[in-house]
Amino acid sequence: MPFADHALTRIAYVAESAWGVTPATPTLKTLRTTRASGLRTNKATVESDELRADRNVADLIQVSQRASGEYPVEMSYGSFDDWLAAVLCGSWATNILKNGILRTSFTVEETREMGATDSFSRFTGAMLNTFSLDLRPAAKVEGSFGLMAQKETLATAIVTGATYTPASTEQIMNSSSHVASLTIPNVTSPKVMSLSLNVDNGMRERPVVGSLYSEEFGLGRCRVTGQMELYFSDPAIYQAVLDHGSGALSFTIGADANKKYTFNLPKVRFGDGNIPAGGNDDDVMITVPFTAIFDATAQATIVVTRAVA
Repeated sequence: MPFADHALTRIAYVAESAWGVTPATPTLKTLRTTRASGLRTNKATVESDELRADRNVADLIQVSQRASGEYPVEMSYGSFDDWLAAVLCGSWATNILKNGILRTSFTVEETREMGATDSFSRFTGAMLNTFSLDLRPAAKVEGSFGLMAQKETLATAIVTGATYTPASTEQIMNSSSHVASLTIPNVTSPKVMSLSLNVDNGMRERPVVGSLYSEEFGLGRCRVTGQMELYFSDPAIYQAVLDHGSGALSFTIGADANKKYTFNLPKVRFGDGNIPAGGNDDDVMITVPFTAIFDATAQATIVVTRAVA
């Protein structure tokens, strides 16, 4: 049997008909990712405490299995709309997505090319728990999706009747020429060194007696946080930190007209910002963490708009 190569791995997914249930004759979408193996099974074991006169361990008992992991991505238009909606527990409506309470689960399949017979790892009951987005100078726009899944099943053939949709070929976005309309509360024409955005659903397992696996995962609150690092060109931003200020933070990413996204946090609060210590050859910077909170006008904490001109 030949050895498997990560370079020949395919990651694909399909929305489930019910939590943990792969639809019949599924049409799976190929995922654009930079990691060939994201999800993995973690077994929990306990050691027997049984007394033996020869001092040996009597057994190692498996008590649960859980699957989790993340897929890092390079942002491109239209490639991750399904997962953006799932991680925000919402749905696209007229190209607008807001965080909500809708639960969406997927079957995620990792296919490893093995010659005549391939190896398939299928993770059912997979739900999006986290999302991150990073804007850094002279770099690609990168992100990551974190998932939790109920269990992993191995196979040597595709699901009966399954078909696969190729990944899009839209160009990868960069933080140099593909970022626009960056607005930050209290600052005109901000000079940003880096900006990170994080979504965390606080998902939790629901273990039950009689099963190695969790029941459908519980959801916590939708926490949207981030951090900015700015050149100190306007003291107003630091004053806003001291004043525990708030306001809207938004930016647009994308290369082509009608193939862009605007991420809008209608109301953010600044956290414990600071001016890091530096030396003679350093720029004065200000680091500003922020937390998005519910905005009554938008009726959301985060709003994503696609197909922006």
